[in-house]
Amino acid sequence: MEAGTVVGAANLLNISQPSVSTHIANLEHALKIQLFIRQGGRVIPTAEAHLLHEEAGHIVRGMARLRRLAADIQQLEAGRLVIGAYPALSSIVLPRFISGFARQHPKLHLTFMSEASLHIAELAASKQLDIGLMTMPVIDPATTCDLIFETASVCVVPFDHPLATAAVIDACDLRDEAFIALGREDGSRQAVDRSFEDAGVQVEPRFETHLSDSACALVAEGLGLSIVDPFAAERWRDKIAVIPFKPYVACSVYLTRNRTHISSLLQESFEREFRDYLEKAFPKEGKSDKAGN
Repeated sequence: MEAGTVVGAANLLNISQPSVSTHIANLEHALKIQLFIRQGGRVIPTAEAHLLHEEAGHIVRGMARLRRLAADIQQLEAGRLVIGAYPALSSIVLPRFISGFARQHPKLHLTFMSEASLHIAELAASKQLDIGLMTMPVIDPATTCDLIFETASVCVVPFDHPLATAAVIDACDLRDEAFIALGREDGSRQAVDRSFEDAGVQVEPRFETHLSDSACALVAEGLGLSIVDPFAAERWRDKIAVIPFKPYVACSVYLTRNRTHISSLLQESFEREFRDYLEKAFPKEGKSDKAGN
């Protein structure tokens, strides 16, 4: 069909003309369809031959695409991922990581959503995402939940506040200060409250918000001080002072997946590289102060 003649087919396939004729006869016998009409030493394709040739072309091209896709998967260049992350991670940290990861994996298709930790756990349980990143552990028999990173929370202060130049801020420094607290559903809220209790400091939040990003925005407006995760604080470094806080208040990242989900090579690479990225971008400073020393 491609060469136009038996001679041309023989040359194209590097076989003899009789072999071409034998292959045609065997194919016609196997399919029980006449593929060529013999006229005066010529073979003319039938309408059925044209139909089969067109479909065979689709199959050959499909196999070629399949081979290319297999090679891309093997080289971790192609694949699909659905990622869910809590807002503090999704505002700037995760997009920065995804930017570099996507350049390394040019055929990656990624769906990225920002949700509260409890909702992320629900999405993982219902198989609506591949990777969920949460600020606290959520126990569900349908999912796995692993701590992949932990670092110290930080204190954020308006630039014109007297504490803005402090090397470290401790719980006692926040006595009588207007304080912006995170909601009680935040993984660090209990630890922050406990740090005040242990220091004998009574702090009555003037404002409360469930988003670290919103807390930083309120600080930037000069409405108070807050203790937040360093991920949200990173976005606001040009508008507020970000200062280490004592005692140590853990900022944690938990990774959740559906228990029946089988990770792809690309997903394993994403998880491994994101963990490494966090370790380099946010060193675990301050952990030795966990006891408040």
